[in-house]
Amino acid sequence: MTVLRFSQADTLRCRFGLSPLWETMSAVRVLHSRRHRPLYAGWVAAKAETAAKLDLGMLKAVQPRTGFTPDFLTPPPKASRARFGTELARVRATPLDLVRSELIRSRDELGNPGGPQIDRMLADLAGTRERFADQLETAWTALVEPDWPMLSRVLEDDIAYRGQQLTTGGLARLFDDLHPTLSWQGDQLVAAKYREPDHELTGQGLLLVPGVFAWPHLVAVVGPSYQTTLVYPARGAARLWSDAPAPPDPLARLLGRTRATLLVALDPPATTSALAAQYGLALGTVAEHLAALTGAGLAARRRTGHQVHYRRTEVGQAVVDASVG
Repeated sequence: MTVLRFSQADTLRCRFGLSPLWETMSAVRVLHSRRHRPLYAGWVAAKAETAAKLDLGMLKAVQPRTGFTPDFLTPPPKASRARFGTELARVRATPLDLVRSELIRSRDELGNPGGPQIDRMLADLAGTRERFADQLETAWTALVEPDWPMLSRVLEDDIAYRGQQLTTGGLARLFDDLHPTLSWQGDQLVAAKYREPDHELTGQGLLLVPGVFAWPHLVAVVGPSYQTTLVYPARGAARLWSDAPAPPDPLARLLGRTRATLLVALDPPATTSALAAQYGLALGTVAEHLAALTGAGLAARRRTGHQVHYRRTEVGQAVVDASVG
């Protein structure tokens, strides 16, 4: 568990940022860990031919499945709507001592299999920094920029929604559903799945960055060289690669959008894990909503072998039909 402690100044200075550089780095990670990220299978398949022609080996070497990825490759955005060129210029201007220290940490933490390649990078820090920037630019141009208008709309929608939560319910409401592992307790934010030292914010506030390619992870940047930042999965990202129907607005107002989405999705019947993968939600979140739908008589569960499938009941179908009509 990691605790971020807020001063009064920090509670007043939380802000959101949109970062095409973060999306680019995250997209590269998705390509290299697709077996563990089923939500993005459609995107990976669509980009497979293009990705096969790209040399992204350096970026892969510093993105172990578990361990540390250098933060200088994705510095927290300074503007609320950062431009890729501006962010890339910051990478190219990273102090070489910071490049060195973060590469060493990436190499040594949890036995990164890319260690030998990182050793070669350390022999020419200035050249390594430039080659990293070149690979990021290549990945952006080939993989992300063509879809950026669509991706950025999802990010903008998420920021608008989170901003409304912050305005109407403060930090408690904002963090209530930002990520299943987060909870707001008094004047501190508790990240249940992190094992980093607790951290005192220093008056700059917390930067929140939604990510289309972030699911299902929460990423924290905590260190003296950067503003404290959380990167979290953006709402609605699953819709980009899914043809599942969106819930009717009246149903979403009645049940809440996530619960209504899951009710509509129960045709044909589906398992908790399948719904979590399809919509980019945590298993616990889906289980909680399905339990509520079942308790209300809108859904029913049936065990088939080792799996439990959920389906809409007649009452649930009638509620969906009424919301459409």
